[in-house]
Amino acid sequence: MFDFLFDGLKNILISGILSNFSGMFNEVNTKVGEIASQVGQTPQWWNV
Repeated sequence: MFDFLFDGLKNILISGILSNFSGMFNEVNTKVGEIASQVGQTPQWWNV
């Protein structure tokens, strides 16, 4: 009986953790893309 409860709790925690990591990685990828576009600009664009 306790195994069923612990397995259910474990599955809920694992899915929550994976969801948080997925969101974090998506945000990091977005920021890396923004930085890459800024780094790729010519010096003329920096002064705008």
